[in-house]
Amino acid sequence: MLYLSQTLNSRVEDNANARIGRLKDILVEIKPGAYSPLAFLLVRNKKGDDLFIPFDYCENLSPHLVSLKASFEKITLATPSNNCIYLNRDVLDQQIVDVDGARVVRVNDISLGIFENKMCVLGVDVSFKGILRRLGFEWVDVFGWAKVHLIDWRKTQSVKGVLKLDTISKDLTKLHPADLANIVEDLNFHYGTKLVNTLGSKEAAKVLEEINPHLQKILIKHLGPEKATRIIEKMSVDEIADLMQLFSQREAQKYLSLLQEAKSKKVEKLIRYEDDSAGGLMNSDFITAKPEWTAVEAIEEIRLHSPNMRSIMFIYVTDETGKLLGPISLRNLLLAKDDQKLSTLYKSADKLAVLKPHYSLEKIVNIMTKYDLFSAAVINGGGRIVGIVTIDDVMRCLAPKA
Repeated sequence: MLYLSQTLNSRVEDNANARIGRLKDILVEIKPGAYSPLAFLLVRNKKGDDLFIPFDYCENLSPHLVSLKASFEKITLATPSNNCIYLNRDVLDQQIVDVDGARVVRVNDISLGIFENKMCVLGVDVSFKGILRRLGFEWVDVFGWAKVHLIDWRKTQSVKGVLKLDTISKDLTKLHPADLANIVEDLNFHYGTKLVNTLGSKEAAKVLEEINPHLQKILIKHLGPEKATRIIEKMSVDEIADLMQLFSQREAQKYLSLLQEAKSKKVEKLIRYEDDSAGGLMNSDFITAKPEWTAVEAIEEIRLHSPNMRSIMFIYVTDETGKLLGPISLRNLLLAKDDQKLSTLYKSADKLAVLKPHYSLEKIVNIMTKYDLFSAAVINGGGRIVGIVTIDDVMRCLAPKA
């Protein structure tokens, strides 16, 4: 297998063995989702002039020597198109996104080879072996411990030092938001912001929720009020509350003023609580219902609100004052008869393990572990439900770097 590092600075000769210069770079034509054919050889002659020789004139590309098919006088030099990129200048040592591996990697070398009778770029080498090869220290690995790790060129491309997101964004959006968040965190700030900008507001909100808080704050400021507000609006209320606590009171109020009034008020209520308390951990992704409703009416209520919620495991029955009467699991709701009243389905709140807003993280963990709860209702002094804490909320607090 031939690598770019093995060809750079090689002697370039025409068919009469006359030396033309040294190979300084190779240009390729970008074809999304395909192996890129070699388009030009960038050769520097003795005078220091750069010559762009169409690759069609190349007879043999090998380490230390590049042979051409014609004499130099008969070669027609050309100007590369804007669709060409320089492998050495623009790709080598750059950060790229490995879509399959959901990670950011550095290009240590580039693999070249024949595909459909054309010399093409086949892959990028992101292994330590690639570094050894470039430094001329491959002999150090006498036992073959350093393995080559190639990423298919079709899966990830870089154009002029910038991620070509328009060709890989469709693959990126298929990744889990947590994986995308890791990619944004691994990229340098400029590329990370560019990636967030290519996502829709809903997808960007999910990714932003998973990003390190310090980087969240920087990204929001860099995106600007208009773009940032569109993304924040799609985040869950509890995540917005966590985000607002990263800003000064004046900055937080600026962003909250741009949100819908109902969501802004919910966020302001959550901000009052300590981060590690039930009030600080709870979220507003819950649905309430009246005891006189039927099962089918409750299901319709779930259909109406579920698109805006991360998950729904229970529907909470409340009286006219908002006091929690008890929850009904989705399972029991689906098994109930269509006309069955919710008053006959809920489990009394008096028999439930519920949380109070001031409960500490340790107490929350103990209660949820003791009673095998995936979620627990948070009620205020008057018995009204003000939020729910899920096992996901707890784990985010216990393992914030996961």
